[in-house]
Amino acid sequence: MNTQITTTPTATLLADLLDDLRERRHELGLSLNALAEAIDKSPIYVGAVLSGQAQLTAATATKLANALSIDESSLAPLTLPPVRNSDPLVYRLHELIDVYGDAIREWTFETFGDGILSAIDLKIAVERRGERAVITLDSKFLAYREF
Repeated sequence: MNTQITTTPTATLLADLLDDLRERRHELGLSLNALAEAIDKSPIYVGAVLSGQAQLTAATATKLANALSIDESSLAPLTLPPVRNSDPLVYRLHELIDVYGDAIREWTFETFGDGILSAIDLKIAVERRGERAVITLDSKFLAYREF
């Protein structure tokens, strides 16, 4: 793994870094849960970082570098805000999936196995709690099968 990365990431450089980090995590046999526990963060947040959709603080970058046994400076591109596109409500719903979708997929695979969360057998609830909106996606897991 390249442990020295410049702090001005191009899309290709960032993609390569993220590939290297995912590969390193798998080499070490670290699940998202194990890595999250090692750095005191949520497994979904860790997955979002490893997808290039969440920003690391300097303190978290140090913990992540230690957990992955890599040079901390290689994580510098992840301490910059991720580049995200458009706006309003529908975009924000897309953004939720863009930022956390890969992490949720990885967690789903680790928790349930190879399969999908159904959009057919799905219950969606939205409620207001003061100035907060709570969106609940209650989805059935559907495993892929051999045939």
